[in-house]
Amino acid sequence: MNAPIAPTGSAAAPIVILDTNALLDWRVFKDPVAHPIAQGILSGRLRWLACPSMEQEWHQVWPRSYFKAWQPDPMLTLTVFQHADFVDEPPRGPLRCKDPDDQVFIDLALHVGAKWLLSKDAALLKLAGRARKLTGLEVMPLTQWSAMGDNAGSP
Repeated sequence: MNAPIAPTGSAAAPIVILDTNALLDWRVFKDPVAHPIAQGILSGRLRWLACPSMEQEWHQVWPRSYFKAWQPDPMLTLTVFQHADFVDEPPRGPLRCKDPDDQVFIDLALHVGAKWLLSKDAALLKLAGRARKLTGLEVMPLTQWSAMGDNAGSP
């Protein structure tokens, strides 16, 4: 396994990986449970890392017709990745996700030494115990992360 990426500047903040469902909660559904993670990222207390394939998936998912009922703001959805620090596509990691579309999230989280991978996806959540044992990565839904309170975003 590769060493975590080296922090630069404000990059000493804990690293978080957001899957597409977490982004939908933040930018499309405007779910209050996403407010603490959004504030952590926007304030610089957390460092959100993403790779190009994650952004590509986002732009394929959020415009789908069944999200129109939530009236997503195109500017908020189109610009969400301006808050992410981009890294190269990760190498295939030691854990296998049953959903190939979600493999990149666990691979990136393990590759960069993320503290959290936030997801509602059952296939990713199923890897939580093994990820924790392997590297200390916490894979959890936003609701669980938000319930941790102010300490969740502290370096």
